Amino acid sequence: MMYNTTKFIREKPEAAAKKIFEQQVAGHEGMELDTSGLVYTLVEQAENSALVEVSGNMAVKAAIPLVEKKGQWVLDMPTVETSEEVSAAH
Repeated sequence: MMYNTTKFIREKPEAAAKKIFEQQVAGHEGMELDTSGLVYTLVEQAENSALVEVSGNMAVKAAIPLVEKKGQWVLDMPTVETSEEVSAAH
C-alpha cells in the first residue's frame, strides 16, 4: 500500500481574509470596487483562530438609482409583482 507523503500546506490567514473580503465586495451589484490598494496584516493568531486587519485604500465607482417617495429619497429597487398583482392590474 502506498501513501501520499506530501505535506498539507495550509492557506495563510491573510490570504484567506483577502479571499473572503473580495468575495463580499464582489457581491455589490452596480458597483466597481478596486481592492488592489488594500493590505491584509495578521494581527494575532492562535492555534485555531486569527485576526487579520484590512487597511489601505479602495477605489469605488457606483451609480445609485434613487426615487422620491413621500418626500424622502430612497433606493429605486425593482419590485417583483406577484401573479395576483399582475391579474388585478389587467
